[in-house]
Amino acid sequence: MQGLRPEPVSGVSLEGISLLRLDQSADLAPGNKRYKLEGYLTQARHQGVKRLLSFGGAWSNHLHALAALGADQGFETVGLVRGEAHELNSPTLRDAREWGMRIVALDRTQFRLRNDLLFQQQLVTQYSPCLLIPEGGAGAAGVRGCVAIADTIRRHGRGARHIVVPVGTGTTMAGVVAGLDDTFEVLGIACMKGALDLEDRVAALLDVMGARDHARWRIDHRYHCGGFARVNPSLRAFMLDFEAVQGVPLDPVYTGKMMLALHAACKDGEHRGRFTTLAIHTGGLQGRRGYEWLGCRD
Repeated sequence: MQGLRPEPVSGVSLEGISLLRLDQSADLAPGNKRYKLEGYLTQARHQGVKRLLSFGGAWSNHLHALAALGADQGFETVGLVRGEAHELNSPTLRDAREWGMRIVALDRTQFRLRNDLLFQQQLVTQYSPCLLIPEGGAGAAGVRGCVAIADTIRRHGRGARHIVVPVGTGTTMAGVVAGLDDTFEVLGIACMKGALDLEDRVAALLDVMGARDHARWRIDHRYHCGGFARVNPSLRAFMLDFEAVQGVPLDPVYTGKMMLALHAACKDGEHRGRFTTLAIHTGGLQGRRGYEWLGCRD
């Protein structure tokens, strides 16, 4: 848990905001991905399966974490990656290959079928015996793993009742919501443009979990900054200023947008008189290597 420094960022004080630094966990897959994958790894062990498949892009935090954890825990991993073979040489995928992940290129048409049950069954048959993990670790097993984040908030959250988390698939948010009671409010910051079904996704995951007494929650769709993994001038300027003042690295896909949203809320006075705010730093810092303006190198 880390409180932010009182020095203003872009002229605005972020006093009263603390960070849950999941990015600082001392393992091969820091951040929320480890939590999302734990349920699937447990499922694979129970089924006696040693091969894990999943989908992602060339900079996927999910595939990066899957490759690392698979190598550490004795699983064979296969990454089904969007793009042509000659495009799949990012630092992320180079890391994954070094951990033993087999990278399989899927063209754009094939990748669009990643949630199609018939296509999934074809892949399971092709790579059997295996466990196919949904893209990003989405699903009930991923939610169950993320409930542990809520346990950490209750134990170490310093009384914070207003929790903020970036949202991609909604899995991490659903786990946090399911693991907290209605004295907590969880605000999700959508990182994708036009993802107006996120509320339905989170609600469906909570139903699957059988979560009845859970935290109050809502999702803010205003800070996608142009779309998933997109960066506009406001986000770029904010991140550079935030990191210079706070000394905390962010990633442009998730945590940068979450902190930009909190900065705007502080600027507008929305946090006056509220409970202490706890923002969840979900990691993803390996992906910074894809943004030259952050000063990162391969």
